[in-house]
Amino acid sequence: MKIVRAGTAGFCFGVRRALELVEQALQSHEKICTVGPLIHNPAVIEDLQNKGVEIVGDLSEVEGKPVLIRTHGVVPGVFQEAKEKGIALVDATCPFVRRVQQLAAELGQQGYQVVVVGEADHPEVKGILGWAGDNVIVVETISDVSKLRNCAKIGVLAQTTQNRLQYYEITKEIIGKAKEIRIYDTICQASMTRQKEAAEIANNVDIMIVIGGKNSANTRHLAEICRKVVPTYHIEDVSELHPAMLQGAGSVGVTAGASTPDWIIEEVIKGMTMFGEETEKLMDQGAQAVTQDKNEGETNPGTAGDEGTPSVTKELPEPGQEEMMNLELAGTPRQIQQGDLISGTVVQVREDEVLLDIGGKSEGIIPRQELSLKNIKHPLEAVQVGDVIDVYVLRVENDEGHLILSKKRADRVKALDKLERALETKEELRGEAIKVVKGGLLVDVLDIRGFVPASLIERGYVGDLEKYVGKPLRLRVIDFDRNRGKVVLSQKAILQEEYIRAQKELWNTIQPGEIRKGIVRHLTNFGAFVDLGGVDGLLHISELSWGRVKHPSEVVHEGDEVEVYVLSVDKENKRISLSLKQVQPNPWDTVDERFQVGQIITGTIVRLVSFGAFVEIEPGVEGLVHISRLADHRVGKPEDVVAVGQEVKVKILDINKEERRISLSLRDAKGKEEIEVETPTPATSAVGVNLGEVFGDLFSSEHKS
Repeated sequence: MKIVRAGTAGFCFGVRRALELVEQALQSHEKICTVGPLIHNPAVIEDLQNKGVEIVGDLSEVEGKPVLIRTHGVVPGVFQEAKEKGIALVDATCPFVRRVQQLAAELGQQGYQVVVVGEADHPEVKGILGWAGDNVIVVETISDVSKLRNCAKIGVLAQTTQNRLQYYEITKEIIGKAKEIRIYDTICQASMTRQKEAAEIANNVDIMIVIGGKNSANTRHLAEICRKVVPTYHIEDVSELHPAMLQGAGSVGVTAGASTPDWIIEEVIKGMTMFGEETEKLMDQGAQAVTQDKNEGETNPGTAGDEGTPSVTKELPEPGQEEMMNLELAGTPRQIQQGDLISGTVVQVREDEVLLDIGGKSEGIIPRQELSLKNIKHPLEAVQVGDVIDVYVLRVENDEGHLILSKKRADRVKALDKLERALETKEELRGEAIKVVKGGLLVDVLDIRGFVPASLIERGYVGDLEKYVGKPLRLRVIDFDRNRGKVVLSQKAILQEEYIRAQKELWNTIQPGEIRKGIVRHLTNFGAFVDLGGVDGLLHISELSWGRVKHPSEVVHEGDEVEVYVLSVDKENKRISLSLKQVQPNPWDTVDERFQVGQIITGTIVRLVSFGAFVEIEPGVEGLVHISRLADHRVGKPEDVVAVGQEVKVKILDINKEERRISLSLRDAKGKEEIEVETPTPATSAVGVNLGEVFGDLFSSEHKS
């Protein structure tokens, strides 16, 4: 048995957003309330109740707990009542539902008879009615259109989960009921896509399984659409799945409503797989009966139900977006007004304008300057023939009877919608800095000009703003005024959150003895500070190299990526000590492989003491020339013979790798032009040992590098 799962099955954007808001609220409060169930799915509601979400009938039942407005929205009075009672509200109204509420309010204020096509008892519709005012009715079926009498002007809206074909048929009937009619396509795009995919799958399978709450309108509409094409079963979860449903099915389609979680869908699919063997037996035993039922269904088509073996009927395909907007089948052009947002197809691209077909007998012109928010030289940079685009109506008719349209303004409306949602959801946006202005940067985000204050560009102080011009920024909307088209953004907010997370992660995991990568952020005279990913560690100058370092800049530079060894971690005082030399080989470990007793080498005087001079023979390795070995004559003070920084030739008298001591002679190397290797005599070998014994701890501390 082949199982075809709809890609759109499961949570929609609005439901997912609402559940995220619930999780955020529960992090701050032990319990929260919702007026009515958050969504229409019993399993999800039960899970939320276990987590601390309490369902109440109205605000009078709330006692000091925050209230989450569910996805279906509420009447405006709820917001006022909450304000008067001091109740904190978390608004999880689906953005698509909020748009319908706003349209209902605008139409009501403008004196339209508002018509809401949907289910009168549905909470979404009840909420919309509250926003529309007094002059509003609900139309559930075509027969309800007769309620409309003596209307001067009508505004039509759809419940967001409305069956698209049904809405189309009802709006056709409304045409002619008033001189002025405004019809809005407010069916949620996600619902339309879900319905379309369900219909396509239903046309190519033997059985459809629709998963979701029985009280979920969008799930019921999915079942209705599929049922017109193929036998369909509407179940809430795997407990309602029965092997008999799959009898005779070689292929099964699966879709689910917007409130159905993925785990319920997976359980149902797994259940169908488990029923495979049993289903095959039923198919074998009842093949003849199934064939007979199918034949009867072809000759006596009827309406499919949730039980028995439904018959198959074929319906006309659902109307497309253009058909919905223009209602061509009604024979009456849609009343288009200045300020409307409509869709159309590009049919011709000229040098300075674009011709748009918006259906029926209507055509529109988009001037080149109204094609894009950006400066373009030719219309083809913005559109191509065949493109379906949204446009804003600038003028209803010019001298030639064409609409004058603007794609630029429609794009701006959509961009402002996205910015408004981004303010609520804290979504990260991308923008490009285009100009330095007083106090910050002017940025292009979604082709809208926004402002980023200088203090909100980075976590720290930013002096030179010019370096950001032309560069992409990661941005979050922190203030938005839609009416004035002003948006204030911050990159710092995103960086600060990441910094805090990185800090927490680092302090939880870092241990002494680890080797970590970091970025050199700052140099001082005593060392360098290395960013390990949210936390800076100190790389002391003594830990930069095995050799002598006068300043950290001799070894590292700001911006360098380095590997460092973690010497110590003080979580209480937030201090980390690092070493760069510890990740490099210690030259003393292999000093005897590179140097031999009797060898004459070149070195540099690095330090003078009363008893001799220390010579660096390679970075990190120093040897002592005792005062008695500085010259052929008696030397009173080392500085009488040599100076710091002087390059000299010395002869190796003794190497003690374990104690990190090398005895050298400047006197014995004089006159030697080539490197010599000779076996030391007992007297020569004893020189280094006797020096250590004579000077004791003083010699040891000065001799070690």
